[in-house]
Amino acid sequence: MTKGPATEDGVPRRERPADEGRGVVRTAFAVLRRDGRRLFGRAAGVAGSAGLGGLLVTAVGFAAAWPEFTEMRQGALQARADEDSYAPEGSRVNILWLILLVCLPFLILLLHLGCAAIQTAAVRASGRFRAVLGVYALRGLLVWAPVVTGVLVEEAFTTTLFREHTVIVPKWEYPGLFAVLRYGPPLLGAAIALLLRLGWTLAPAVAATEKLPPLAALRRSWSLVWGGAAAWFRTVAVALPLAALTVSAYLLLHQAARPLRSGTVSLFLDRGPDNTYAAYVAGLLAPIAVALLLAGVLTLPPAHTAFAVLHQRLVTDRERRTAPTALPRP
Repeated sequence: MTKGPATEDGVPRRERPADEGRGVVRTAFAVLRRDGRRLFGRAAGVAGSAGLGGLLVTAVGFAAAWPEFTEMRQGALQARADEDSYAPEGSRVNILWLILLVCLPFLILLLHLGCAAIQTAAVRASGRFRAVLGVYALRGLLVWAPVVTGVLVEEAFTTTLFREHTVIVPKWEYPGLFAVLRYGPPLLGAAIALLLRLGWTLAPAVAATEKLPPLAALRRSWSLVWGGAAAWFRTVAVALPLAALTVSAYLLLHQAARPLRSGTVSLFLDRGPDNTYAAYVAGLLAPIAVALLLAGVLTLPPAHTAFAVLHQRLVTDRERRTAPTALPRP
């Protein structure tokens, strides 16, 4: 981890000997005490930019979904005039889900942009932003590929189309294999994804500090994490608490914003578009977006700092193991 300013070529200096005797958490806290204002300030700026970008993507998504919202609104008004009950057609709801899936990659890209900016700031290597961003994008594609493949295999063998509705295939279609086909592929895909994600945990820090391209950074992270039992255990010991911290921060912020949900919904219904369906969805999304942004501001700086420290520790340990032992003098 960096100690003081970066070197002339942008690569941070190694930790001082006094830092190497500390644990990863203590060293990360020491760095945050020294550079916390800069890192949290960068995180706040990144969250603001990501919020504006997310607002733009959301506006485009609402614009694309507006015909469906309009039809749903007209159907509800007609049902009210006829004194009848109303529920939106399943096809229109599916189109809304499809629009969400189309917008999701752009929202994930905004997340990767923010993480790359904070990671490079944590190691004072802003010139490596593109390489770190490439690591996030490549890692995301490779980690999610087994999960998506497992779900697609499960869907292919256990569901079918019947009168334009998706239904579960009866168990007698695959006697003795239904449970395996139903739960096996998704669970296997999730296990492979977790294995890959753990091995590539340090790839962004590697790309930032060792000046490696994305694919080489993934290989380097894999060799560091799986280089020994102690290495992967230390990685798990750092990654799991950080993941728990991130999830807990979001859940707490989401619960804190939950009482505001009725207020935001009422605000959008009163001041927003005339379409009650669109206004209601916008009112529900606003507190969730605020909770996500605040959780990122609070958790990303310590997380990226800890991973940068862990990366340096694993590199130092490997160098010590591979260094030739001095021969005794005759």
